[in-house]
Amino acid sequence: MLDADVIIIGAGVAGLTCGCLLAQQGLKVLMIERNQKVGGCCTSFHKDGFTFDLSVQSLGECQREGRIWNLLKKLDLLDQIRFIPLEPAREYHFPDRKVIQSSELETHMENLFSLFPNERKGIEQVYTILRKVFEEFSQIPSSLNVYEPSSFSSQFPLLSQYRDKTYGELLHGWVSHPSLKALLSIRSSYALLPPEEISVVGMAGIEMTYFNYGVSCIEGRVEELPLKLGETLQKMNGQILIGEEVDEILLEGKKAIGVKLKDGREMRGKVILSNIDAHTTFFYLIGQDRIPSGFHSKLKGMRPSLSYFILYLGIDGKLDELSASNNEVFFDENLQKEYQTLYKKNIPVEAPFYLLAPSKVNPSHAPKGKSTLCLSCKAPYHFNQGWDQKVKDQLSQRLIAKASALIPDLEKRILLKVETTPKTIKQWTGNRWGAAYGWAQIPSQSGIYRLQRITPIQNLYLTGHWTSPGGGIAGVVASGELTAEAVLKRFPEGED
Repeated sequence: MLDADVIIIGAGVAGLTCGCLLAQQGLKVLMIERNQKVGGCCTSFHKDGFTFDLSVQSLGECQREGRIWNLLKKLDLLDQIRFIPLEPAREYHFPDRKVIQSSELETHMENLFSLFPNERKGIEQVYTILRKVFEEFSQIPSSLNVYEPSSFSSQFPLLSQYRDKTYGELLHGWVSHPSLKALLSIRSSYALLPPEEISVVGMAGIEMTYFNYGVSCIEGRVEELPLKLGETLQKMNGQILIGEEVDEILLEGKKAIGVKLKDGREMRGKVILSNIDAHTTFFYLIGQDRIPSGFHSKLKGMRPSLSYFILYLGIDGKLDELSASNNEVFFDENLQKEYQTLYKKNIPVEAPFYLLAPSKVNPSHAPKGKSTLCLSCKAPYHFNQGWDQKVKDQLSQRLIAKASALIPDLEKRILLKVETTPKTIKQWTGNRWGAAYGWAQIPSQSGIYRLQRITPIQNLYLTGHWTSPGGGIAGVVASGELTAEAVLKRFPEGED
């Protein structure tokens, strides 16, 4: 007897999105989550009266007609989750200047025109190409055969032209001023890649999901989004098993037929859908000897993204020294220099860092008269094998010392300190090496080259940031929608 039409492994935002859309169409959905609550990285925690969002501080596509807004409208959740627009979106601090970035593309471009009047045409061309690449990629149906080059290039000409290009190559063709290149590349850091490595497709997703529908944060806690999706799934007769872990994906020949839990229970479904780490899905839940050799080689050669070291601080007093809640501090305009050290499994002393003050936007995150502050930097998983307290203390002190340039007497004001390392992120999400965004968004792993949502194992589908379009909340919502579309196509055909 079948336990469900669709069994979803992992209750991250992509899995929840997909599950809700499938349940809305009348399918029986069973979701299995090893943690004690849904959400994956999109979660929050509390300590000593302070509230912190684990890793998601701002979201794109939340304002009217954006992808997340449309999903909530479809699920009748618009009145249950409120978004706070962030304008300006962020401030960038360099040794010689501060740059304010608007969340509105036209305003952002006008600011760049005023700084670099001789580069106007190049700025316009760069954003025109990014917009068109993003639009074309957003129109690719879940069932498109990307291995028919002539058909693909005729339907998606710009995407075809740039699918193997890095963003650095695009910039080189249109702009010349080093400082402008740095400003146009600055958000490549949100993919944990320099402009010389991130794909044009990946950068288009990062930029346009923010500029198309503004930048927002969720009023209250960011975990309100996945929690509401989880409640909605259950109201549509979906089931979520919390605190249960899948030990094996059951196969019958080359076809997935169910899952086996750690406690030995077995559950059967017509479709098995993985929203967890792709390496774990294929090499451990299925087994290396049971996947096709070509696919095995592809997986072996794929590179996860870098991770983060994050320091959460409870602060005495208000943070009036900061004019924006989202800040990024740079010590050099050469954005590639940092990665040369990171790839050697080290963290540069003068590494750029994020300085976020969530309670400036969400006062409920801190007790009255107090504030929350998050300091973070990029980190390789293998920087330290154990990530012991000594290492965490050293990195924490380094970040606090740097942040004190913007917030005087910061160390004396600290009431609470919590650290998160790549090891923590791996433990919470299961992501290999604590990868923050699934596969790194290099050209060979972006767009049509990312793992397909329909896998070589019959009845097994993927969703989340290991498949297209990639990381970020808007990206995984898109992935969930596309996987739901692909799954729904097989049910009317009466397959079993």
